[in-house]
Amino acid sequence: MINYKPLEERTPDTQYQDLLQYIRDNGKDKVPIHARLDENKGTGHANSKEVTGRMISYDMSNGFPVLTERNLKKAFKGAIGELVGFLNGAKTLDDLEKYGMPRVWWENWVTKEKCDIFGLPEGNLGDGSYGATLVGNTKEGFKFDQVLAIERQMKKMPFLRTHVLTTWNPALSMGDEEQGFKRQVIVAPCHGNFIHFTLFDDAKELEMTHTQRSADIPVGAQFNIIEWSILGLMVSHILGYTFTKYTHFFSNPHYYDLQEDSVTELLHREPKRFPTVKIKEGCTATSLKDFRPDDFEIEDYDSHPWFKIPTPV
Repeated sequence: MINYKPLEERTPDTQYQDLLQYIRDNGKDKVPIHARLDENKGTGHANSKEVTGRMISYDMSNGFPVLTERNLKKAFKGAIGELVGFLNGAKTLDDLEKYGMPRVWWENWVTKEKCDIFGLPEGNLGDGSYGATLVGNTKEGFKFDQVLAIERQMKKMPFLRTHVLTTWNPALSMGDEEQGFKRQVIVAPCHGNFIHFTLFDDAKELEMTHTQRSADIPVGAQFNIIEWSILGLMVSHILGYTFTKYTHFFSNPHYYDLQEDSVTELLHREPKRFPTVKIKEGCTATSLKDFRPDDFEIEDYDSHPWFKIPTPV
């Protein structure tokens, strides 16, 4: 659970906008892979602006970090759907959609043409993708279910400092054919790369950190903040702890030239108070794999209007 302050006592949070402004002011120009590939020539996309090593940290009592610069209410359950799909080992577009993720989030990434590059069936994210790595749903390597293991460990020995999940499988997410490992993923996992839960068992409090390798700050990061902080709420629920702090490290935050006008718009919108997110009364989930998007509800969400932000594929 989360012990929220009353809505009127919450302070609007500027950290997201601060990060966007920092990238605009200090980012280095770089031609990303999207613009280097032949199939993307003529798309109008040629550059990105990026920095390294930034952090945002949320006091969960100040509201749940569903950003307010544009309305994310429709995307809220979609982000949870992607997360619960990953926690259950989903690695295909069809499976992720069954868990509640909008099909549009991945369909342009897992076309036949893109999957053919890696020898994967159409619609398959690959054995080096998020869900496959989290639960050992791969043809190669250890068949190790991290999700079950960490849940058991937290219940048995909450005081440990090894409550870690990772979506990064070096042999399959990156590969090295000279060592006999071919990359087996359409998009190398951008987020969930290092999840660390710190449990204070005497106080029954949970703090969580999340390291993200690559972050499209205007678009993807908005959803990533929702889904991984939702994981903290899930863990606190099954353990009977209070979720007090969520910290998100960005190794390589960036935005694309196509997003310049959108970044300007996001920076011009004054942040509003974060909403309340709760697990519904009567939720029967007793393990992380049990949760579904409909187990969560969002209240007091006041935001600026939604607008579409382009992102390269």
